[in-house]
This record gives sequence, C-alpha cells and structure tokens, in this order.
Amino acid sequence: MKRIVICIVLTAAVAMASAQAASPINERQARSAAAKILKGDPYGNSFDQIMKNIESAQLITAGSVCGAKVTRPVWQFQVLVPKERNPSGENDIKGYLVIDGQTGKMVCAGLPFLD
Repeated sequence: MKRIVICIVLTAAVAMASAQAASPINERQARSAAAKILKGDPYGNSFDQIMKNIESAQLITAGSVCGAKVTRPVWQFQVLVPKERNPSGENDIKGYLVIDGQTGKMVCAGLPFLD
C-alpha cells in the first residue's frame, strides 16, 4: 500500500512539474529576455531605452512565425528605432524579434545587428 501511495504522489509531482514547465513566460519576463538580446546600439543600452523602441509584444500560440509553424508559444516583438534615436542617424530601423515563449531565447529576427 505504501508503494502505491508513493507512486501516486511521484506521478502527480512529475505531472505538475511538466505542466508548469510548459507554461509560457509572462510579458514582463519576455520583455526582459528581449532587452538582453537587443541591448546595445542601435536598440539601447538600458532597459528603459530598449523599451522605448519596442512598439508591441504578442504571445503567439498558433499559426506561423519565421516561416515555420508554431509548435510551442513564442513572443513576437515589433521594434522601431526612430531615425532620431538611431546612433547612425541615417533612417528608422523597423522589424521584429521572436523569442521562445518558455526559454526567452531568440528564435528569429528581422532586425539588423542580431545574429
């Protein structure tokens, strides 16, 4: 009987851990992850500077991004660095950054200077 109870408890714990691991990060966490990726010229050297250049954030759970089907949540950020905030001053920089919705790592980007 003791073994059955232990197995049930362990199974429940593993199921709960898996469910929590599958949850996407929230927008605040996603913005923080994006800021780490974007930090530096021309996107900004502080969190506040970078946030001024992010126009919008959207959690995407279906459809396609980066030319591929979405199989796990991703956060997509629309980024705009106006000409007057662009260190080169030549023109606006406009594009997107997509990060993994669970790890915060870059999936793809349509922005210059990001590898």
